[in-house]
Amino acid sequence: MSEATRSALVRHGRTDWNRRGLLQGHSDIPLDDVGRGQARDTARMLRDDAWDTVVTSPLSRAVDTGRIIAEHLGIDVTGMHSDFVERSYGAAEGMTREDAERRWPDGAFPDLEPLEAVSARGRRAIDAIARTHPGGRVVVITHGALIRAVLGDLSATAVPRIVNGAVCEIEWAGVLRVLSVNRTDSHSFADPG
Repeated sequence: MSEATRSALVRHGRTDWNRRGLLQGHSDIPLDDVGRGQARDTARMLRDDAWDTVVTSPLSRAVDTGRIIAEHLGIDVTGMHSDFVERSYGAAEGMTREDAERRWPDGAFPDLEPLEAVSARGRRAIDAIARTHPGGRVVVITHGALIRAVLGDLSATAVPRIVNGAVCEIEWAGVLRVLSVNRTDSHSFADPG
């Protein structure tokens, strides 16, 4: 059996829409100053481990978070993977969750991407990373709903909301295993399963 591939799934730093509580989805909203600071904080948290590369979602908030982290770690951003893009919230993008749920009380926002589809493409992207970087250590900059959907499929426990700048570590050695969830400078939720 080959050496395990380890990935740090990192939620991008904060944006103005995060600050305002708006559903972003595929909307390409840039980092704000706090988000850039969160990216630097995440890089400091990751610097004690050896990482090989950074891969990002194509959305600018993930790309910019990835560039900041890669620069601080002294490694390269070697690619973008479209399957790491955030869940599409369809017609609800740009609304608060509360406003969207008032408008569509059943939670079926028009053109909302099903969580099963989000998890499936996230798993597909993680599998591609394991094939491309066997035995490697890869920082993946992606989005909260995608991380939570993937970890929810892998974890024996409920997955909390993923906070901006948080690190969730997974390992692939024939099967995917969750190592940590929502690790930040101030806290972490370890997965016992």
